[in-house]
Amino acid sequence: MTFQGSADSTQRITPLFFGGICKEWREIAWSTPLLWNSLCLSVSRKTHGAQTNLLAEWLLRAKSSPLFIKLTSEDEHEAIFCSLRAILDVLVTRAAYWYSLDCLLPPQCHDALKNHEFPMLTSVSLRPPKGTISTFSEPPSMFLSAPQLIDVDLSGYNFSAMVLPWDQLRRFKTQFLTVTECLKVLRRSPALLECYLESVYSPEILDSLPSETLYSDLDLLNVFLIKSAAISLLDNLTLPKLRILDVHGTGPGSTLLSSIRSLVLRSQCNLQRLSLERRNESGLKDDDIIACLAAIPCLSHLRLVFSGTRLLDPSFALSEKLVSRFRPSNQSDEPLLPNLACLEYRGAATCENRSLVDMLSERWHVSGGGGLRGISRLKRVEIIRTAATYPMHYTVQADLDDLVREGMEVKVYSPSPPEVSLISAIV
Repeated sequence: MTFQGSADSTQRITPLFFGGICKEWREIAWSTPLLWNSLCLSVSRKTHGAQTNLLAEWLLRAKSSPLFIKLTSEDEHEAIFCSLRAILDVLVTRAAYWYSLDCLLPPQCHDALKNHEFPMLTSVSLRPPKGTISTFSEPPSMFLSAPQLIDVDLSGYNFSAMVLPWDQLRRFKTQFLTVTECLKVLRRSPALLECYLESVYSPEILDSLPSETLYSDLDLLNVFLIKSAAISLLDNLTLPKLRILDVHGTGPGSTLLSSIRSLVLRSQCNLQRLSLERRNESGLKDDDIIACLAAIPCLSHLRLVFSGTRLLDPSFALSEKLVSRFRPSNQSDEPLLPNLACLEYRGAATCENRSLVDMLSERWHVSGGGGLRGISRLKRVEIIRTAATYPMHYTVQADLDDLVREGMEVKVYSPSPPEVSLISAIV
């Protein structure tokens, strides 16, 4: 059994460690409730008897402090589920002090949560056993007894069976929803600020979508669209307060980028961070990316990941045209993303290394505070070229090294194939 000093601690230092130093330290540790209010318990079928005994004493020492609870297990089988139930039976005796709960929750443990009030509970992350996800398990019916609950992760559960205090939610995460169900989540949750929707799909026979776009005050939207028709989710939203957009998408690249562009223009939002990840970038062109980015001049962080690119004949690549559009010295067009501070790119690259490094140098050497043509300094760059044809010349490498010495965080390299020379300057 492992109890940790904080819910996200990576070191296994607990109050029991302090208690073993000397008598004085033990007296302090045993009488300090805040040392005992966070626990991470690795449930074991062999030792759950000792675990439950120590857990009861641990909880008593926490007194009335808010409890941060995380239950983990390496296995998922009936014996482990019984051990989890025994642990929960002890934990619910202090249900009034639960602040957060993160655990695997098999159906046979649901009864342990009934008929309890959770007045301090603010965050819940529950998941059913892996073998039941495909059958869309029903979540436990405990959430209406948590008046402070604002953060919910119910990935793997049946959406239609979710009974939640929607009006009070600030953060919500789930998976395997249709576009229509995603819109229902946003419609029911007017206070929602962060929404994570994994594996969004659209059935062959589309559900009826609203005739008008849905307005939401979301600050962050993270979506994984597993069918091209799911792009319609972006077309049915207006998000005037959106600052962070993370999209994993399939289907025609031009359609997805057009939907992102339309969403930003329609919402008139101050988007700061955009992450776009695609496994198949067929049909994606320079002009698609440029048109999308030109509509988001306020962007400060850009992440583009194009995996599955063929080494020879990639459909999309970091090209000369795209690189040139980032250069302040470009006289024909306004430079893309004047506020860009962080750039991450993974995919094919056909631009020459000299062009790339010259662009980085220009974006680094602009003066801060409304310098050259209002361009902000590009401070961090990571470019992983999955397909590149131009080896790095030593003079170009020297210029890249100079940027690093001056303080720019730069990583530019090609992990494959082995014959492509490594291009690296890392802080």
